Amino acid sequence: MHSTKTLTAVLLAGVSLATFGAAEAGKKPSDATSAPSPAVSPATDDRIKALEEQIQALSDQVVDLKRSTGDQYSDIQNQSATAIKVTLANGRPTITTADGNFSAALRATVQFDWSGYFQNSATTATLTPALGRELSSGTNFRRAQFGLDGTVFKNWTYSFIYDFGGSNGAEQQGRVSSAYIQYSGFAPVQVRVGAFAPYIGLEDSTAASDVLFPERSSASELSRNNTGGDGRSAIQLAAVGEDYLASISYSGSAATTAAVFSEQQAVNTRFAYLLYSDLDTKLVGSLTGVYEFQPQHSLANAVGATNITLADRPELRVDGTQLISTAIDADSLIIGGGEAGLVWKSLYAQGGWFTYQVDRRASLLSDPDFSAWYLQAAWLLTGEQRPYDSTRAAFRNPKPDHPFDFGDESGFGAWELAARYSVANLNYDAGLLPAAGGVRGGEQKIVTAGLHWYPNNTIKFGLDYYHVEVNKLNSAAIAAASPYPAVAAGAPIGQTYDAINLRAQIAL
Repeated sequence: MHSTKTLTAVLLAGVSLATFGAAEAGKKPSDATSAPSPAVSPATDDRIKALEEQIQALSDQVVDLKRSTGDQYSDIQNQSATAIKVTLANGRPTITTADGNFSAALRATVQFDWSGYFQNSATTATLTPALGRELSSGTNFRRAQFGLDGTVFKNWTYSFIYDFGGSNGAEQQGRVSSAYIQYSGFAPVQVRVGAFAPYIGLEDSTAASDVLFPERSSASELSRNNTGGDGRSAIQLAAVGEDYLASISYSGSAATTAAVFSEQQAVNTRFAYLLYSDLDTKLVGSLTGVYEFQPQHSLANAVGATNITLADRPELRVDGTQLISTAIDADSLIIGGGEAGLVWKSLYAQGGWFTYQVDRRASLLSDPDFSAWYLQAAWLLTGEQRPYDSTRAAFRNPKPDHPFDFGDESGFGAWELAARYSVANLNYDAGLLPAAGGVRGGEQKIVTAGLHWYPNNTIKFGLDYYHVEVNKLNSAAIAAASPYPAVAAGAPIGQTYDAINLRAQIAL
C-alpha cells in the first residue's frame, strides 16, 4: 500500500509540472507593436522549485522502495534455501532440508500372518514331538519393524530399525534389525558398518516387504542364515551403479545370536549385472560366494563345539519347526550360487541354484555337500510391472496404476497370480549311518501358489497355498516316551502336508 501511494504521488506531481509547462508554452507572443511580456513572478518561480524538490524527494523514496523490496526478496530466497520440508510420500513422514544434506524418515513394516496346517493325523500321532512332526496353526506378527533412517552432512546415511515380530507363533522383545552408518562420498563406492543384512544374493537382497511370498525360498534362507540376514554385525564395501552391484563384506554374529565363546566369522561376496534393459524388459544376473572360515565356538577348545548348522522352516513361520536340518562339527563352510531375474511387461520370473560345501573338523570322514534351488514367477493381471531397484540389484513390489478407491470404478489396485517350486536337499549318503559319514538332514520339496492384492503403494494382502513333501530318515534311535512309540535309527520320519497362509502387510 505504501509503495502504491508513493508512485501515485510521483505521477500527480509529474502531471502538475507538465500541465504548468504546457500552459506556459501555450501562451501566444504579442505582435511587434505589443509591449514585452512581464518577467516570471517570484511566486511562480517558488512553485516550480517546490515541485522539483517534491519530485526529487519522491524519486528518492522510489529508489529506497526498490532497494527495500530487493532486500526482502533476497531474504525470502535465503529463508527458502534453508527451509525444512516435510513430506508424506506413500504415507512415510519425512523431514528434509532444502539443500538435501539432512533428512530423517520414519520407517515401519508390519506383517501379520494366519496359517493353517493340514496334516495326516495318523502320521503325526505316531511320532514324538521331538521330531517336530505336528505343526501348530495360528497367527503371528512375522515382522513389526519401526525405526528411522536418513542422511546427515550429505554423504552420510544411517538406519536404526527395531523389530518386535517373530516366529513360532510368538512375538519377541525388540531386537536390532538394522543399526548402521554408511559413507557414500566416494561414489559409486559405499562403505557400511554396523548391524544389517549384507548383500549375498538376488532373493536375499530383496527387501522383506518386497519378496514374492511370505518367506524367501529355502535355497536363499540356507545361504543367508549362517552369515547374513537382518541384524548381522558386519562391515561392507560395495560399488553400486545403474546396471551393476559388486559387494564384499566381513560378517560376525547376528543380533539375536546367544552369547558364545567365539563368534562366527565369514566373508560374503555378491556381483550382479543388469544384462538387458528397456521400457518393457529387465534381465539381471547375480552370483554369490560365501566363505565361513570360523564357525562359532560354544566353549573354549571343546570338541564338537564348532557346529555348522544348515536348517530351514518349510517357508512359513507361524510354526517355526525346522523339518530339514543338520549340524556338523566343521572347520568351514563354502556357499556358491547363481540367480537370474526377469521382468517382461507384466511377467516376472526368477530362479537360483546354490551349493553348500562343509569341511569337517578333525575327521577322516568325507566332507559333505548339499544343494538347493528354486523357480518362481508372477503375472500381474492388472497390467503393472515390477520395478527394478538398482540400489539393491533386485526387484520390488508393483505400484498400482489405479489404487483402490471404493468410489472409483477403475480403482481396483494391482492383482497378481504367483507360483514357486523349491527343493532343498540336506541329505548326503543318507543310506550310511552318521558314524560312517552319512548325513540325514532331509530333502524338502514345496509347491506354492498365491493370489496377491496391492490396494496401493504401501499395503499388500496375500493368500498362498503350500504343498510340502519332506523325505527324511531318523539319524539316531529315539527312546519310547509314552504315549509315543520309539523311533528306530534310519526309520522314515518325513511327511506330506498342505498349508494355507493369509498375510496382511503395510510398509512405509
